[in-house]
Amino acid sequence: MSYYEVRRGLFAMSKIQTAPIVMAGDSLTEAGPWTDLTGCLSIANRGIGGDTTRRLLDRLDDVVALKPRAVFLMIGVNDVTLGIPRDASVDNLRGILARVTGSGAQAFVSYVLPVTASYPKKNVNREIPPLNAAFAKLIVDRPGITPVDARPQLQRPDGTLREEFAYDGLHLTPRGYAVLRDAIAPHVDRYCSP
Repeated sequence: MSYYEVRRGLFAMSKIQTAPIVMAGDSLTEAGPWTDLTGCLSIANRGIGGDTTRRLLDRLDDVVALKPRAVFLMIGVNDVTLGIPRDASVDNLRGILARVTGSGAQAFVSYVLPVTASYPKKNVNREIPPLNAAFAKLIVDRPGITPVDARPQLQRPDGTLREEFAYDGLHLTPRGYAVLRDAIAPHVDRYCSP
């Protein structure tokens, strides 16, 4: 059984039937203790390490079934590391946003964070800015969709992630999560109550 299947199985066992806020995405979402970080007790974390835009789209029914008022999305870096064509990632995000907003939830889309200069896959930071530009074009001025951009606080002038914010070049340290928490805090406060 794969890690992905284990996580899906655990989600299926959840006793939570509704959640006003759902965090959906990859390992950066999964690793965040969002209830502890935000103080909101009404958050369901549906992050899966290694997730791609396609996989998130395929499992979105599980997210929408929780009847959230807000869905926070952080997805895309694995598409880049796996070499998934940018157009496919954008199409998948388009589908994700259509399902989320179609359910009546507000979608919050985090731009893909860069990796550190020491990250072993050197080409990743060349591919992330064009993907973010394509994501920005997709979400600009769309009702029901709000961008979340923590990059200015997390990256160096050369566009790489600052080393103190990632323990392995990609995954965030507590200081990195503090920046994400602060970026989403006003939105979480607004949607936290059922």
